[in-house]
Amino acid sequence: MNFLDNYSSASLFDEMLDDQLRVREHWQPLLERLESMSSEELENKQAEIAWHLEDNGVTYNVYNDPEDNGNRPWSLDPIPFIITKEEWKGIKQGIKQRAKLFNLILKDLYGEQKLLKENIIPAEVIYGHKGFIPAVHTLGLMEDFQLYFYALDMARGPDGKMWVINDRTQAPSGLGYAVENRLTMNIVSKDLYPEHEIKKLLPFIDEFKKLLKKLSKGDISKAALLTPGPRNETYFEHAYLSSFLEINLVEGDDLLSKNGALWLKSLSGLKPINTLLRRLDDRFCDPLELRSDSKLGVAGLVDSLRQGNLAMINPIGSAIVENIGLNPFMERICHYFLNEELLLPQIATWWCGQSHELEYVLEHFENLIIKKIDRTEAIQTHLVKKLSNEMRTQLKNSIIKNPHQYVAQEEINFSTTPFYANGKIEPRNAVVRAYALKKSENYTVMNGGLVRVSSSKDALLVSSQKGGTSKDLWILGEDETIDMSSIFNTLPYVDVSIHTMPTRKAENLFWLGRYLCRTITTIRLIRYVVKKMTNFSRYEGALSYESQLILEKSLTHLTMTYPGFLDEKIAQNRMSEIESLIKDKSKQGGLSFTMEMLFNANVSIKSLLAIEAWKLFDKMQKEWRVFIRKINSPTQTILSELDKFLLYLVAYKELVEESMYKEQGLILYDIGYKLESALLTISKARSMLCVKHEKSASYDILEGMLNSCESFNAYRTQYKSSLQLDNVLEFLILSPQFPKSIAYLTNELLEDLKALPKSKKYLSSYEEPIFQAFSSLKLTTVATLMQIEEGGTVYTVLDEFLATLTTHFSLCSMELSKTYFSHYDE
Repeated sequence: MNFLDNYSSASLFDEMLDDQLRVREHWQPLLERLESMSSEELENKQAEIAWHLEDNGVTYNVYNDPEDNGNRPWSLDPIPFIITKEEWKGIKQGIKQRAKLFNLILKDLYGEQKLLKENIIPAEVIYGHKGFIPAVHTLGLMEDFQLYFYALDMARGPDGKMWVINDRTQAPSGLGYAVENRLTMNIVSKDLYPEHEIKKLLPFIDEFKKLLKKLSKGDISKAALLTPGPRNETYFEHAYLSSFLEINLVEGDDLLSKNGALWLKSLSGLKPINTLLRRLDDRFCDPLELRSDSKLGVAGLVDSLRQGNLAMINPIGSAIVENIGLNPFMERICHYFLNEELLLPQIATWWCGQSHELEYVLEHFENLIIKKIDRTEAIQTHLVKKLSNEMRTQLKNSIIKNPHQYVAQEEINFSTTPFYANGKIEPRNAVVRAYALKKSENYTVMNGGLVRVSSSKDALLVSSQKGGTSKDLWILGEDETIDMSSIFNTLPYVDVSIHTMPTRKAENLFWLGRYLCRTITTIRLIRYVVKKMTNFSRYEGALSYESQLILEKSLTHLTMTYPGFLDEKIAQNRMSEIESLIKDKSKQGGLSFTMEMLFNANVSIKSLLAIEAWKLFDKMQKEWRVFIRKINSPTQTILSELDKFLLYLVAYKELVEESMYKEQGLILYDIGYKLESALLTISKARSMLCVKHEKSASYDILEGMLNSCESFNAYRTQYKSSLQLDNVLEFLILSPQFPKSIAYLTNELLEDLKALPKSKKYLSSYEEPIFQAFSSLKLTTVATLMQIEEGGTVYTVLDEFLATLTTHFSLCSMELSKTYFSHYDE
């Protein structure tokens, strides 16, 4: 396969070809291997890469996704981005210098502020940027206030050198994706590029673990990764890194700042946290001292830093050194602190807050790129030559009005790199993200990185949000030998018992059980009611009509979607109400609403589940969202779709129960599932069984009750006689042997609740109501429950008994929440 015939780059520099269109020496072995392959072979390799990434659940979230899902598969090109070890040696020195320099700037701006006092940097560049956090001023004087983790974006300029585009300091992302890219390429490259020696990433990850262990004073269990949560763009990476680095993944609600220290709220109490790897932007970290509307941070987090009880990677306030307004002054800063020249070139940048520079920018306006110094702004970059005359005038006026808020940069034609797409190789623009980690007084640089590629041959913007893809970065050359046994032998024992589980994760497990049970039960009852509707015309009798109404009303009571079928007007268009109950997300208690709650709970505990559970749930979620968009579906289509989703849910339930052991959290899921199962069985029993009916209608209703519990065949096995109320009551309420009966569930709950951590030997507040329910069930009989006044139509004793059980089970749920999930300050 000859790739060079149609390979043509519009850039002044291409990574693979020189200006004479000859293949660069370090690319020749790889290109020879590629040209020995057919396009079908390379296509198969691309498919293999995609399969591995999907199999490992590698995704990123797209904001404002029109598909309302947001979850996209990560993509990786089979052709790596290659840099020679000789060139990388110089780049590494430049990265180390830049990381060291930004650390000095950060500590100075939040410390002595010599750069401002000696006019090395204009004050407006700092104080006019939202990244400067006055609340942490003077913290730069503290030893632990360091830029521990640094990333920068580079692209090769027309001169063949790597140029710095951006610096990332407050919460650098992409490391997890870079590691996953390498692990995937390690699998496929053995036969794709068998002759290549490349430097490894593992030493850098090992250094990261050592840094965390050092900062946590030897106890890595006191370190945690703070994530904004599952909706964040790179949440997969947060979960991935926390697992790779062997630290807790936490959200703001998991943590508590108390007495100047940070604590993890676990089921057995507060556990100290002294090191935080932060993936949350500065201003969202502390609603008490920073953004008061933040729901993501921890009130008092800044004070924990201030008191010296917390090391943070990177400290709050780090966003200030991402300020592109610093670029014009970096040479002066480098001379001031290090007495050195900058080793890595930057794009020529003019800060408009200086009169001479502003004059230059306005004169050469059409040839420049205009940026806000603050990247929190919605629109950060303006390519002037692509703006309309009106937009240019507006932008000029904005600059003249607030010149200190803008910089201008020259437009640079960055290099292209070979990329495999649609059966051919074509040039694409690429940006390299590299990473550095503080080690003693210097920095260590990862021998690799994350390469992001533009979405098309003509696209200049490189962004995952805009459809870009990724590459692995290969640094050629042999690496030092790594003693793998020393890495794995020093792994600490990690206590994953329920006692140390963060309360938020515990709560999500509990609600996963409840919502999964509610979803399955709701589908079963809807399915049965719809089937009865379609068969109703066969009978058309008053008695069957009565049973149909009872079943429909029980569905409204179960879902609490009032008025629902209690409204007589609904009888004119029953299927419309059914479809609304299934598909209307705004109808609280409806199937779609419950599904969304289930989706949310699943995302939050995804790290505990098997890959098969991830895949099945993702498949179900995508197909569900397609299904609910369809309106006026035929009845048979609705039934077949409900059957399909019921199978998905039952299979998912089985996978959840196989993924975890009880001490890992399954006990909480079980408690939630059993509580919900008991409550829903009671709801259906009160709707269907507490009123006396004629024999024919009673048969239909009893059959509906059993079928909605998926218990009809089990009942037939137990009771050879026809359907009778006394037998159904004994079977579904009082039987200690049948796994779906209320008595059986109550016995199980008593045992499960004993496993939860508690400090008291006697019954806890959440055990008491279940014990009361247990006693009531033991002390009653079917004959007692079926007592009815002469000539009466309501089994009052049964209804009151079931209402009391509802109170007991609901109280247990409330007391569990108060005890373990309400995050009370201890």
